[in-house]
Amino acid sequence: MQVLNSETKPQAARRSALEVRMAIMRVTAEGCTKPTIIMYRSNTSWMVLKKNLESLIALGFIAEHTDGSRTTYAITDRGIAVLRDYLNVVYLASV
Repeated sequence: MQVLNSETKPQAARRSALEVRMAIMRVTAEGCTKPTIIMYRSNTSWMVLKKNLESLIALGFIAEHTDGSRTTYAITDRGIAVLRDYLNVVYLASV
């Protein structure tokens, strides 16, 4: 058992729901279409990815394409606009 003391580094803060959704949209905008690849590159679990993809599809930011048993995802024009605005805000907040 590890004892916490002043030398112990605090754990990194968890990402907000917005940050997770933007990571998923960023990865999709970079050309990743397969759900497993999106999951790995956005650093999410399968359940978190599925929940957020459903939400992003409902909002019209991500489009779902099904061909037989294979499902792929693509960012929509609306999603690109939202992602661009989010990245601008993040950039301006860091300057």
